[in-house]
Amino acid sequence: MSRTALVQLGAGIGNVVLATPLLIALYELGFEADLLLATDYAETASLLRPWSVVREVFTRAPVARYDRILPALPPFYQARFGRALACLPNSVARPPDSLFYENEQAFYLHFARVLDYPADRHPQPSLPIAPSETYGVTSRTVVLAPGCKTGMMTTKRWPYFSELAAELINVVVVGTPDDLTKNDGATMNFPAHVRSLVGQLSLRETAEVMASAGVVVGNDSGLSHMAAAVGTPTVMLFGPTPSNSLGPMPANVKVLRSGLPCEPCWFRNRFQKCAGKIDCLAALSVESVIREVFACLS
Repeated sequence: MSRTALVQLGAGIGNVVLATPLLIALYELGFEADLLLATDYAETASLLRPWSVVREVFTRAPVARYDRILPALPPFYQARFGRALACLPNSVARPPDSLFYENEQAFYLHFARVLDYPADRHPQPSLPIAPSETYGVTSRTVVLAPGCKTGMMTTKRWPYFSELAAELINVVVVGTPDDLTKNDGATMNFPAHVRSLVGQLSLRETAEVMASAGVVVGNDSGLSHMAAAVGTPTVMLFGPTPSNSLGPMPANVKVLRSGLPCEPCWFRNRFQKCAGKIDCLAALSVESVIREVFACLS
């Protein structure tokens, strides 16, 4: 008889995507896993079903009994959403919070390691989403995902997506209307040849569009991690936030930075060197991004 597990995941889209190696590991261990999600976006659940490694997805704690409970929420969500499950007698002990900030994927995989998942096994982040021909996006299309979360997170937005689009022929923009606002409050204005699907797609449809593309370019954001997890060549643009602390990226991901000595500063003296001007992203040139885009397309 299969063992059963309830896995609690949450926070942003990217956090859930980076936790998918845990779900794959549990499947390989022979568990039937249900998910309990506490996410910033309700549509996140649509990315995880149907999938052979997940039995059910819940947003409220189910009444069923489970052999093991895995309270795998990020530390900044655990106090608010995860204390009840973590106190149950069949709950797997959480690793130190510091591991999350050192290697997020290792943090999630810790729960599988406790259940005897081999130390040399490292599944990559994956989503069960295939390409779709509905929106005319093909392997020659460059999809741009210029946004990320609001508030402080807008400092992760690269300022030159409009200029990049002007240098491309077959280009589509995805995201929400807010994603077209730069960190300084200015609006991104794209050339007339750019096809915008902004605000027109569900989250899963966005993932299907990105799965159809030749390459996706985006910030350190949930949409970029979605693109990476569906297997599309993905150029991720990093500035103040660290990339190494997310764990190993899939082979289809290229991380680009300008390489200023003060970056990343997210967890130490945030924005002090540049007085909040985010020089690291401003110094990341359109030319360097285009080189990577053409390399992916070729």
